Amino acid sequence: MLCSKCNLRETDSSTCSVCRLKLLTPNPSKPHVTDDDIITYHTLKRVTEGCRECGNKSFAYEAGVKEENELKWYVILVDCGACGKAYEEIMEVRVINEPIEYEESE
Repeated sequence: MLCSKCNLRETDSSTCSVCRLKLLTPNPSKPHVTDDDIITYHTLKRVTEGCRECGNKSFAYEAGVKEENELKWYVILVDCGACGKAYEEIMEVRVINEPIEYEESE
């Protein structure tokens, strides 16, 4: 099911990890999920899962955002020394200038 707060990411619970980050670290001056929030979420998820080829959790990576065709592509480049594989992985795609607002927690 999709996150009940942002309606963007699949989740097993009611909210996705990006939205839960806001609940854990409230910041009233930051009303929207930022690119950094999204990159942090997906990067931590990849590190937790490990290399998709061998599962090793010790690898080099570079993550960023590419804007193309009115879309933002959140991408991670992984270079695993354990298995020697290097690959690019699309973490998430969003429409440019589509704000994702945090909902106030009760």
